[in-house]
Amino acid sequence: MTAPSVTPSDAELLRRHLAGCTTSFTDLMGRHSGLLGWALHQAGVPVEDRQDVLQDGLLKIHRTAGTFRGADSAASWLHTIMRNTALTHLRDSRRRNDELARTVDLGERLRYLPDSRTVDAGRMVHRILLHEAVNQLHPGLRDVIVLTDVQDWSLRDTANHLGIPTGTVKSRRARAHRHLRACLAEAGVAPAVSGASLESSA
Repeated sequence: MTAPSVTPSDAELLRRHLAGCTTSFTDLMGRHSGLLGWALHQAGVPVEDRQDVLQDGLLKIHRTAGTFRGADSAASWLHTIMRNTALTHLRDSRRRNDELARTVDLGERLRYLPDSRTVDAGRMVHRILLHEAVNQLHPGLRDVIVLTDVQDWSLRDTANHLGIPTGTVKSRRARAHRHLRACLAEAGVAPAVSGASLESSA
């Protein structure tokens, strides 16, 4: 009769990972995926940022696996690393937002009240609505729109400044454009929202 298989402990999975087992780390992360997601939720990481922060946390866990002490709870150790990663992300985001607020003045770049002698009433309304729609964006989306569509920064420069992957810049920019189109359409104005249209409203 075959003896029942014994489920390896967290500590054993970490030991196997350090020994070169290619599946142990994945097994351990799968076992505690709910805990890691909860750590991000507890820390207050925005939903749209959680995938990036989770990836950063998993990378830190992978790199520091050798620091785990078997006498400790692996679950607690994993939670601590993920929570610290989340808090670092939030702190860095606040700092970047503060820097952005000092260098980018939306009221200056998207002028709320243009010169009526050179801009017709329709364009004035569009500019006001667009300004309000941009201000309603989530900060993470607004930062990307301001830098790429208003400041005319490249995707790479924007990614480097915000400390996020270029792919994240692209996806946030696309989500922001969808939101702006929806806001303008709801107000009865439906031009194509793009870098050109934003810049023309500056």
